[in-house]
Amino acid sequence: MENRIFTIGREGHIKINDPTVSKQHAEIEIINGEVYLRDLDSTNGTFLIKNKRLVPFKEGYVQLNQMLVLGNQKYSVKELLETGGAFSAGTADD
Repeated sequence: MENRIFTIGREGHIKINDPTVSKQHAEIEIINGEVYLRDLDSTNGTFLIKNKRLVPFKEGYVQLNQMLVLGNQKYSVKELLETGGAFSAGTADD
């Protein structure tokens, strides 16, 4: 999964069927084994959940267990990557 980019949205590698999610909402890039998340100027934004609060997020490194809100949906980074097929069997351990 190294040096791959996964587009998240209504269209892309990680599909989210939600009208509040942009066609190309955000992307996750794996850089040197770390996860870099970037909002693609989505209409409704990308948010991290920190201390039970929504924090607007533009771009930066995130952990696999970090919870995100995209549109009206809540996901972990790991869950999104699994949906996009980033992990093959037996590599999802962190």
